[in-house]
Amino acid sequence: MKRIFTFICIVSLSMAVYSQGITLQNEEDTDTTIAVIGYFCKNDTMEYQRAQGKMKIVDNDTTVTSAIIEKFMIVVTDSTSNGYEMELIPVSFEVEDSTNDIQVTLSKLLWEEYQNVHCRFTTDELGSVQHIQNWRDIRDMLKKNYKTAFDSLYTSMPMMDSIMPRKQLESLLILGCSTEEGIKEQYDELDMLFGLHGNQISMEPVESDDVSEAGYPIHSRIESFYPVQQDEYDCEGDYVVQARTDTKLTGDDAKDLLGSTLGVLFNKELTDSIDKYMNVAFKDKKEGMTMSCSEKYCYFFNGWPKLMQKVEEVNLGDIAKRVTYDAIEWTSRRWETYH
Repeated sequence: MKRIFTFICIVSLSMAVYSQGITLQNEEDTDTTIAVIGYFCKNDTMEYQRAQGKMKIVDNDTTVTSAIIEKFMIVVTDSTSNGYEMELIPVSFEVEDSTNDIQVTLSKLLWEEYQNVHCRFTTDELGSVQHIQNWRDIRDMLKKNYKTAFDSLYTSMPMMDSIMPRKQLESLLILGCSTEEGIKEQYDELDMLFGLHGNQISMEPVESDDVSEAGYPIHSRIESFYPVQQDEYDCEGDYVVQARTDTKLTGDDAKDLLGSTLGVLFNKELTDSIDKYMNVAFKDKKEGMTMSCSEKYCYFFNGWPKLMQKVEEVNLGDIAKRVTYDAIEWTSRRWETYH
């Protein structure tokens, strides 16, 4: 399930920047590239476990603030000349939360209804996700249950409305799931699993320096390779794509980014207090904020995702570091014979 509340976490911005920085290679020389292509069959079934968590590091003191374990299945319901029809079927959802994280709290409240929804989606012939077929049904479910979840959240935390106004927050969330593209973003596990399908990635490391649309400098590196088989479940022809992106912001840029992002969600009094703190924290500091994203995508020879790992770090100078991790790993598989 989509991390419902990620936009209030500054670390999510690193992926927006990251998407501007990575350049996939489209070359005809297959001796120097690996093509990510899905050779799926009707009734193929993959079961996955997704682990997500957050850590906060201050003065070398590391605190795990939350962890989510989610299980789901991907089933191919049809295979055509134009691509595949699939279903994502939720299985289970477990949470460990030591800080009453709002994102985690909302996810738990929404799970009750979400677990009964099968996301039906299509891909092209290469395995790249194209459409969410029942996105309107999912939209209606989310809109209804956001209201129910917010009733529970703001009743149990009455002081929250004065800090983070409900109307403002609820409107942003509902707006975010009002279109098919918005629903796709809710199901970010699909992008993690199938986002590279249809691309060819160089087997030689490709490094580049660029500037994001927001004007922040980016350095990226991407490569692909065939790993050594390590256990009986590995197959000849399995392959790996890995990438890293680093973005650096000056102290002034970091203050502007944090201030504008938090200002959308919090009341003016709290935003002003945060601005004052940031001004003091970054005073006379050359370091601003660095954002790093390390990713490793492992595939079976037939293009089924095997292990997808992502670690994002946001480092606010020497003030604090925030780390989020996200990993999806297969737990069982049933493949039909490919013709």
